[in-house]
Amino acid sequence: MTAFNGLIGDAAYRPAAVLYIPIVALASAFGAAQAMVVGLLEIALFLVVILFRTPERMAQSAERAIGLTVTVIVLAIGIRRTVAAMNNTMNRLRTARAIERRRTRQISAVEAVGRLLASTGPTDETLDRVIDLLEVDLGYSFVSVYLGEAGSMRLVASRGYKPVIDMFDGSSGIMGRVMRTGETAFVPDVSLDPDYRSADDGVRAEISAPLKVGSEVIGVVNVELPVVNGLDRSDRETIALVTDRLASALVLARERGRLEMRAELFRRLATFSSIVNGTLDAESLYGHIAHAIPDVIDSDHVVLTVLDLKTGGYRIRAVAGLGETLLGGNINSGEGLGGRAIRDRALVVDNTFSSDRYPESMKGHVPREILAGAAFPLIRDDVVVGALSLARDASRPFKPGELEILPVLAGLTALSVTNTLLDGEVTESSIRDALTGLFNRRHLDSVLVQLDAARGRKALDDRGRVSVILFDLARFGSFNKRYGHQTGDAVLRRFADVLRARMRGEDLVARYGGEEFVVVLDGAALDEASQIAEEIRNRFAAAVLESPDGSLVSATVSAGCAAMSTDLGTFAELLSRADMALAIAKHSGRNRVVTA
Repeated sequence: MTAFNGLIGDAAYRPAAVLYIPIVALASAFGAAQAMVVGLLEIALFLVVILFRTPERMAQSAERAIGLTVTVIVLAIGIRRTVAAMNNTMNRLRTARAIERRRTRQISAVEAVGRLLASTGPTDETLDRVIDLLEVDLGYSFVSVYLGEAGSMRLVASRGYKPVIDMFDGSSGIMGRVMRTGETAFVPDVSLDPDYRSADDGVRAEISAPLKVGSEVIGVVNVELPVVNGLDRSDRETIALVTDRLASALVLARERGRLEMRAELFRRLATFSSIVNGTLDAESLYGHIAHAIPDVIDSDHVVLTVLDLKTGGYRIRAVAGLGETLLGGNINSGEGLGGRAIRDRALVVDNTFSSDRYPESMKGHVPREILAGAAFPLIRDDVVVGALSLARDASRPFKPGELEILPVLAGLTALSVTNTLLDGEVTESSIRDALTGLFNRRHLDSVLVQLDAARGRKALDDRGRVSVILFDLARFGSFNKRYGHQTGDAVLRRFADVLRARMRGEDLVARYGGEEFVVVLDGAALDEASQIAEEIRNRFAAAVLESPDGSLVSATVSAGCAAMSTDLGTFAELLSRADMALAIAKHSGRNRVVTA
């Protein structure tokens, strides 16, 4: 009643003491409408009290009632607006804090991805951990990472999808658009994007971001949610940061892989170099080259073609992965991979090399119809000394990194082949007679010593037949004086040609000295040697040469034959006996064959 007395009596007029507390409390707790109801109830109570006042004081009380009513309304509305503004501010603060917390989680996840990739690289385990971060820490329901090239991507990690697309060719879908354009796709509502193709029916929002190296797309990261507009710009920024770090790690891994591959190739090249420089023996070297190539570059078949110095043609000298029946086959210029490399003097690569283009000497000897092939010429001092051809199954085409190493491989091979050819030339010149091309006396003596030693190690019954023919051109000194040394040299070369044409490859034919020649016939009896000597004598007698003055000249030859017997212990003794037979032939009229 004290409060009411203050309102209706003579006490001081303090309406706030009665009204502020309940009005403020109600306005804060329930709103302006509830506060006004309380205020009106208080006014009604105030008016009831007025009715019990004297008439002379009713006017004064009415004025107070009106003032009180206005105060109640103003206070209620003002306080409620203040409280509403405070509530809005609090809501904005809560939203900002939620956004900040989410942003912090995003940044933390991005930093975690960066640390993972920096410490381990983009391994399969690391990619799985990245997927976990995106799914668990950032709350993306569907996550996938694809790696590959612009026209073909392979799934390497994923979460949340029931059906899984293992390969993606980029021809359709939002991801296909990203693969083609290299631009990030931010799709808050996939139903509004005409390119969208459903991988999972639960997807409603998607971000698809490319992994780029320069302008090249090497992969795609997809994050998706089952809520329309569930992704916003901060998600796009986060995924952009993740893809940047992942792309950088992939670039580093790729470069590291290339460096490791290059280092391994150079290690193999060093091994190859030591192998091919370990010998100058042609047959041994060529085999080493062919069989060492697959250890440097993956190859199923290797063919080494080498220049034949005598004919100027190219022959197969070694193979790996193919039958040795190919050895000795001709490779014509422009024929097959090796022939094209020889003709063009350049690297030839054909990853769809079909059997109808094989060289004639190789047709029917290669088991596959289509091969991935590469061939490079062996060039030294501007001379093509051969070619090396590599082939493997067409499903494994030769890669740029492998092709880069071929010139180095070609240089090493060309050097070793050239050294072998030069060594062969030097060796040949040291054992060959310069005029006739037959073996010289020094080589003959060396071989006869070896034959003596080999024969001496055998039992008497195991020693095979051996015969010797010693030839002498009739009156060759007089012939030189009459026709000149040029004609005399031509006669010697002609006789050497007759010997080469008649003798077998296993027979030893040499110029014995001056106009004398010797033939060692392994496995021939005395009568066989005599018959061969007669054939040679007749052929040479029929040969006609033109002298410098234009006249036709011919010459004759005498021969002495001897065969190894049990009473002859060495080839020196055999030659001595053949020489005695030759002397008899010369003193009995020349141009004849005598046996001893």
